[in-house]
Amino acid sequence: MKRSIIALVAVFTLAVTACTAEDSTTSTYVGLGPVGGEGIFAAGAVVEPFDSCTEFLDYVKRHAMDLVGPYGLPGYGGGWYGGDVVFTEAADELRSFEQAAPTTTVPASGGVEGVDYSGTNVQVAGVDEPDLVKTDGDRIFVVAQGKLHWVDVAGTPRVVATLPLEGWGHQLFLSEGRLLVMTSGGGGYIEPIARGVAEDSMAYQSPRTVLQEVDVSDPDDMRVLRTLTMDGTMLSSRMADEAVRLVVRSGPIGFDWSFPEGAGLKAEQEAVERNKELIENSTLENWVPWYVLEDHQSGVTSDGPLLGCDQVGHPDEFSGLSMLTVLTLDIGRALEPGGGIGLLAEGQTIYASPTSLYVATGPWMVQTWTAPERGDAPETLTTQIHKFDISDPTSASYVASGEVEGVLMSQWAMDEYQGILRVVVTDENPWWGSDEVPDSSVITLDHVGESLVQVGSVSGLGKNERVYAVRFIQDRGYVVTFRQVDPLYVVDLSDPTDPTVEGELKINGYSSYLHPIGDHLLLGVGQDATDEGRVLGTQVSVFDVSDPADPRRLARLTFDDANSQAEWDHHAFLWWPSDGVAVMPLQRWSWDEVAETEDSFAGAAVVSVTPERLKQIAEIEHPDGSDADCPECGWWTAPIMRSLVIGDVLYTVSETGILASDMDSYEPMEWITF
Repeated sequence: MKRSIIALVAVFTLAVTACTAEDSTTSTYVGLGPVGGEGIFAAGAVVEPFDSCTEFLDYVKRHAMDLVGPYGLPGYGGGWYGGDVVFTEAADELRSFEQAAPTTTVPASGGVEGVDYSGTNVQVAGVDEPDLVKTDGDRIFVVAQGKLHWVDVAGTPRVVATLPLEGWGHQLFLSEGRLLVMTSGGGGYIEPIARGVAEDSMAYQSPRTVLQEVDVSDPDDMRVLRTLTMDGTMLSSRMADEAVRLVVRSGPIGFDWSFPEGAGLKAEQEAVERNKELIENSTLENWVPWYVLEDHQSGVTSDGPLLGCDQVGHPDEFSGLSMLTVLTLDIGRALEPGGGIGLLAEGQTIYASPTSLYVATGPWMVQTWTAPERGDAPETLTTQIHKFDISDPTSASYVASGEVEGVLMSQWAMDEYQGILRVVVTDENPWWGSDEVPDSSVITLDHVGESLVQVGSVSGLGKNERVYAVRFIQDRGYVVTFRQVDPLYVVDLSDPTDPTVEGELKINGYSSYLHPIGDHLLLGVGQDATDEGRVLGTQVSVFDVSDPADPRRLARLTFDDANSQAEWDHHAFLWWPSDGVAVMPLQRWSWDEVAETEDSFAGAAVVSVTPERLKQIAEIEHPDGSDADCPECGWWTAPIMRSLVIGDVLYTVSETGILASDMDSYEPMEWITF
C-alpha cells in the first residue's frame, strides 16, 4: 500500500532581529523596539529557545544529517519530494469559514465602519484581515490586473490613481495615509538572466514575501515609499491598532544540492556524502530567513537576518527544519522589520483574538511514498497548540502550550471565549488507504501555568464525515459535517468542563459557511445535494437555533448548477443588516441538450433575508466587450470578486472594474473601468 505523510504545523508571535555572529547571544533590534529572547519563551514549556547560535546550528545540522538523501532534504526543494502534502480532505480544502460582525471604527472621514460603510468581513471583531479590496468610506483601493487602483467615491466615482505591482496574490491593509501591500512569490524554476548560462538551463528561485509601504495621502502622488523583501512564503497576517502581525514560513536556503551522477547505489551514496558536506559547512544564512529593505526616498538599502538565534525556539519534539517567523509592523510608521520570534516547525493554522494568538502545529514526519522505516509513525496525528499574549501592540510573549488528538480543519476550528480555547478536531489516521472511520470532537482547553490543559470534550460528531463549517457564538458551537446529508450540530459550551451536543439537524446538502444574522439565527451558504450526496448547486439557508435541542431550517433558496466563492472565501460574502440583504458572488452554467443552448452567469446575487423567507431580489453582472460602456472589456464577463456598501450604494468589484448600483432598486448607476 502506498502511503504518504505530511508535515503539518504553524506558529505565531511577533517582531524581528538580527544575529551577527555564530556565537552571539545578543541581537540588534530595529523597528518597534527591543523584544529580547529572555522571557519570550516560558520555562519548562514544550517550546525551548536556543541560547546561542552555536546551539542553533548544532541542532539544525544534526537533524539535517539524519534526513538528507541523494537529492537533498525531502520536502525542502530537494529532488522530487516537493513541498507539503495535506493528508486529510478537511485540511486539503480550507473551505469552511465563519466570522463575526466587522469591527466598528471611526476613520478620518467616510463615516463609521459597519454603519456608514462595510469593511472586510473578518473572523473576529477588532482584528482586521488582509484582502484585495479595502475602503474607508471615501476611497476604495483594489488590486486588479496586476495594479493597485485608487477609486474616489466621495463624489462621482472615478479612478484617481493607478500603481503597477509586481507578483501576484496581493493583499492589502489600510490605515489612513498608508497602505500595506503584501504578496508572496517564487518557489519555482526560472530562466536565468546571467551571461554565460546555457539558454536551456533553469535556476531555482526560493519563495519570498514582499511588503510595500504605499503613500496614499495624495492621489496625485501615490507611490511606494519602502519595500521589504524576505525569504519565505506568507502564511497569514492580522492587524489590530495599526500593529500588523505577519507570519512567514521559510525552509533551508541556498543549498546547491548534489544529485547522483549516474544510476545505482554507489552514485546515490556519493551524492549523499556530498550533500552531507554541504550541511556540515552551512552557516546561519542557510537556516535563518534573510531580509532586504529598500528605502525608495533615500536610496538606502539594508539587509540582514530576520531573527537572532536567541529569538528562535523549537518544540520538544522535532517538528521539521522550516522556520516560522512572526513579524510585527506598525502600519502607521515607516516600514521596517520589527522585533520577532521564530519556531522551527511547519504548518499554517493560526487564530487570533484581540489579546491572544494561537498557533496550531502538528508532528513532523518524513515525506515518503512507502511505509516509514522507523516504527515511530503515529496511528493518528496530534496537534500542538501554542498560545501567545499579544495584548501589547509592540510585542508578544509565549505563555503556554497544549496538545490535542486530531487535526484542525482550519483557523475557524479555534475560538477563544472567556479565557477558554474551544477547538474542533478530527481524529483521523494519516495514512492513505486507512479504513479507520474519522470522528470529530469539540475540545475545551484552559490556560494553567505554562500549559493549555484539556478540561472537557464531546466526540461523535459526523462519524465518517468531514467537517465543512464551524461557528462559535459565545457559549455555543455549531459544527457542520457532510458525506451524504448535512448534520448541523449544536454544542452547548456553557460548562467548559462538560460540553454536550444538544441538538442535530439533518438536511440534504451542506453549509460550508455560517454567518450570524440576528438573535439565534444563522445564515448558511453551501451546496444542495441529492440523498446520495451529489451536489446540485448553491444553497442558502436560514437556521433557527434558539432551541439548541431542536435546530430548524426556516427558509431555503437554491441556485441550480451554481457555485459561489463565498462557499470557501469569507471575504467574498457581504451581510448588510440595515437592509437585511446578503450579497455573494455567483457563477452558474448549464446545458439544455434538447434546445442545445447554454445558460451561464458570472456576477453576484442579492438576497433579501428574513427569518421566514429568502428571496433573490437582484442579479448584478459586469459588462463585457459587447457593452458600449466598456469597449475595453474582454468578450467574457469578469466574475464579481467582492461587494461593499458605502452609504446607499452597492459597489461590486471584478478584475475589469467597479459597478455602482442603487441600493433601493439595484439598478446600475456608474461603471468605473480599471
